[in-house]
Amino acid sequence: MSQEQTRSLLLVVLGAMAVWLWRSGQALNYVRPGLVPLVGAAGLVLLAGGLLPPLGLLSPGRSGHRSDSSGDQDGHQHQHNHWGRVGWLLLVPVLVVILIQPAALGSYAVSSRTVVPGSGASDYPPLDAPVRGAVPMPMAEFVTRAVRDPGQSLTGVRVRLTGFVAPAEDGDKDGRYRLTRFVIFCCAADAEALQAVIRGDATPRARDQWLEVEGTWQPRPAAPDDPNPQPPVLNADVVRPIAPQRPPYEYSMQFSG
Repeated sequence: MSQEQTRSLLLVVLGAMAVWLWRSGQALNYVRPGLVPLVGAAGLVLLAGGLLPPLGLLSPGRSGHRSDSSGDQDGHQHQHNHWGRVGWLLLVPVLVVILIQPAALGSYAVSSRTVVPGSGASDYPPLDAPVRGAVPMPMAEFVTRAVRDPGQSLTGVRVRLTGFVAPAEDGDKDGRYRLTRFVIFCCAADAEALQAVIRGDATPRARDQWLEVEGTWQPRPAAPDDPNPQPPVLNADVVRPIAPQRPPYEYSMQFSG
């Protein structure tokens, strides 16, 4: 196989993978929704480059490069062999996606990515109206209000959160686990974990199990201007197992009433 044919084949394989990620919805495991169409467009461009004339696999009469100089031919052959060995490494991510199909980020990715979002706003917007007896809210809003809101707008309010189970840590005391949700700004590489310590749920929960939890925020003393505040605590009174969410991530630290 010539160098040009090898390059075209790799473009076709990479393009097909990108198109599959786009059409199957699996791209949401890696990028935010607004970037999914770009993944599909990039895949179509790669497919076209790998298939269509003048350089693609479907080009008529393709043949390897010929040279009248045996020395030049040997040099080109060495260059081709080197490029080919390196080029085939591009198939590694394709094989990983096809054979393993990595899922969205889960509890094993939490340890180095946990954050408590801050807010520059001095006044927080009103809470949304309750739905079925609880205020539904993103994890980012709950954590921000619980930790950064001096007006304590969550006091006495029954809220509903959605996330997956991550193990409790030593400082969680009687918390059984941490309800977790990742927020991404571009792709999974910049993901940060938002967490709430869940108390009051006596049922053992499996790691990475998705739950819908209803309960009330538990205020606790915090050091002023603590640069590393602990995740807030939610006293749960209703916990429901749910299917993994699609899309799996939140996409902003900001919220509005």
